Amino acid sequence: MMIKRVLRLLATLLGVVALGACTTMTPNECKVANWAEVGLRDGLAGEPLSTLNDRVRDCAEAKVGVDTPRYLQGRDQGLVSYCRVENAVRLGLDGKSYRGVCPVTVDAEFRRRFHVGREVHEARGDLRNLEARRTTLETRLRDAKTDEDRRRIRDELTDLDRDMRRARDRLRDAESNLDRLRMR
Repeated sequence: MMIKRVLRLLATLLGVVALGACTTMTPNECKVANWAEVGLRDGLAGEPLSTLNDRVRDCAEAKVGVDTPRYLQGRDQGLVSYCRVENAVRLGLDGKSYRGVCPVTVDAEFRRRFHVGREVHEARGDLRNLEARRTTLETRLRDAKTDEDRRRIRDELTDLDRDMRRARDRLRDAESNLDRLRMR
């Protein structure tokens, strides 16, 4: 029986990955929906309860009712997996958003860990953007026609070098915070 539940959960997780967590449903999807599975998918994806309102609206347009109790039961089951604090860092590192769906008992720790991962994600992105800007400026410097243009671009590169040092420091600090969190 436990193996069946695990296999069902894995199949649902694969469905989430394959289909994504759409917040709208077509009339045909409304007609054939297994509301417990829809809720489970939404819970596993960390969708807020307002997603149910979207689904109710979509299905009302198709003149199909939503089995709210089954949806909520499935969503609650999905949130049990989603709200494990060890998932929070991964979500932040992946650049996902957290919509405050976890129970009060884990929300503060989940948010803290999520923000540590998100800080690393953002610091890495900022540094990548600065590196791309540097490449662009170096190309412009090679192609510059006048001494004045070359001087201006060199000044921009000097400013950019300072910004890149700050970005590397920020990334180092963020990764250090992540390492400390993982050592606990």
